[in-house]
Amino acid sequence: MGSSAMDAMQVLFTAVDTGMSRKWREEDRSWRDEDRSWRYEDLDYRKEEREWREQEKDMRELELRWREEDIEQRHVDNARYLWTRFVEKNRRDVEEKSEQLKAVSSLAALFAGFAVVTLTQFGFDAETVGIVWIAFYGVLTALVVGLMTISMVTCTLILGSILKNGKLYVNEEAEEDFMFRCKAFIRNHKETPSLKPPCPRRTFEAFWRIRCETDWRRSFQLFALGVLSFLVSLIPIGWIKFSYSPVTAGLFMSIIGISIVGWGCVQYSWGTHMTSNIRSLEDHETRVNPVGLPFDWHLSPVQQTTL
Repeated sequence: MGSSAMDAMQVLFTAVDTGMSRKWREEDRSWRDEDRSWRYEDLDYRKEEREWREQEKDMRELELRWREEDIEQRHVDNARYLWTRFVEKNRRDVEEKSEQLKAVSSLAALFAGFAVVTLTQFGFDAETVGIVWIAFYGVLTALVVGLMTISMVTCTLILGSILKNGKLYVNEEAEEDFMFRCKAFIRNHKETPSLKPPCPRRTFEAFWRIRCETDWRRSFQLFALGVLSFLVSLIPIGWIKFSYSPVTAGLFMSIIGISIVGWGCVQYSWGTHMTSNIRSLEDHETRVNPVGLPFDWHLSPVQQTTL
């Protein structure tokens, strides 16, 4: 009986141990299944994280590309603004020179007309007037007409030339050349620090200095001599006209002499200024030598020279 009880207890313990073992195995299997599902979820999360990182990388590359395109566009806008400033300066120069030439040409024609009208309308008695005064008057009148005519023709021809050629310096070819050299400077200025910012190759300022400045100064000097001759020609006119009254003739010639002196002062003060040479682009580049991009026009000249 004792042996049967022991066997029964052994069977009972074996059954309990088998049930507990089976239950543990089932729990372990469920844990493993759950761990496997977690691993799958973790792999999915890591895959999604890699995808997000790839998207973030693509976005950064797009931002860098957009930034480079924006910088390039800003360079183009700056270069186009510089070109617009040059076009405006060219237009102002053409207008300035045109107004100068028109003014001198009109006044020269007016003085020449006055001299011719005086020559045709002025009457005198050749028997009562000395031949010296008549010769003096004739020579001065001829000088006025000749000098003023040459000055008028020169100014008119120069005016036609600058109106014809002024637009050639702001055409599409010049703009394309300037924009191309600006882009080349942007690409190379870091590798070559001594590289200077570009400027237009052909300018109206250079054309005026090389082709027109000398003729303009000569025509203005002829105009000034014509004005002087016109004023001096009034002296024999006054003497011939008022020869019957020496006092009147003397007062008339005195006033003309004072007018000649006043004209000389004005001519010395403003005539030299009118015929002075313009500032060349080479002098400007020598005086202001900026370093860096060609768009540092926003800096003052002192800052540019101290860079």
